[in-house]
Amino acid sequence: MKRVYFIGIGGIGMSAVARYFHAKGFGVCGYDLTPSPITDQLIKEGIDVHFSEDLNKIPQEFFSPADTLIVYTPAIPAEHIELSFFVANGYRVIKRAEILGEITRMERALCVAGTHGKTTTSTLLAHLLRQSHVDCNAFLGGISNNYHSNLLLSDKSDLAVVEADEFDRSFHKLTPYMAIITSADPDHLDIYGTAANYRESFEHFTSLIQPNGVLLLKAGAPVAPRLAEGVRLFTYSCDDIRADYYASDISIREGRMFFSWHYPEGCLRDIELGVPVRINVENAVAAMAIAHLNGITLNELRVGIASFRGSHRRFE
Repeated sequence: MKRVYFIGIGGIGMSAVARYFHAKGFGVCGYDLTPSPITDQLIKEGIDVHFSEDLNKIPQEFFSPADTLIVYTPAIPAEHIELSFFVANGYRVIKRAEILGEITRMERALCVAGTHGKTTTSTLLAHLLRQSHVDCNAFLGGISNNYHSNLLLSDKSDLAVVEADEFDRSFHKLTPYMAIITSADPDHLDIYGTAANYRESFEHFTSLIQPNGVLLLKAGAPVAPRLAEGVRLFTYSCDDIRADYYASDISIREGRMFFSWHYPEGCLRDIELGVPVRINVENAVAAMAIAHLNGITLNELRVGIASFRGSHRRFE
């Protein structure tokens, strides 16, 4: 494979994968329905993007089934002119989730799933790792305010933070090394039909965690894990002291939020959280747990939490 063509390249998740392959030296271009700040940035970075269903707009070198991969988003209709052409002419055509799944098997993937909170939690986890001695790659479902991007690349770390999207069962294509489930409140019932089916999809997701990996589950989430041999299970909560990881002493002083973080071996006291709102304390508890399990020091956790600036459009 030398080139990747993206149909729906302007999506928040698709653009991150497009940037990844562009950074790795592959030929990359794509289609999207309308211009946006994301497509403007892709073009600025040297990626060819067009906005009409027109095969003539695709560079000639991409018409080579032997070494061109086609990636599309589920939002693209089956009758889309470009998608129909590539399917009919023998190209390898896959959804974004499948190529992201390939990446999770190339790296040690830290996957964040859940109805709520996955963008902020994954962005926070990526920031904690990035500003520490550990570092990481990251494929985020939002724009990090710290890095002004939804993609982080590392030349020294094989960890990859991945937002695991349950829409269209996309997260079933992933192979996590460690995973967080923030919640499993029913959503996307146009796909799943019932709340029970929705929750079952999260249970299947837990079965995909690699042996000797980790599942960090929100305490009380209606998910019955199906874990491979050797996978460790931990729970977390904003303030439930029965969880393995939880917060206490949550307070607001002079407009800034503080809390103490409890982990199985002890407590890190009086941490300042760089973003507001109590739900972000819960997100921080989870992100700090996975970061600590991957070798971040307590002092790096303290510094990283204080310097986190959130995700674009979340509580801005």
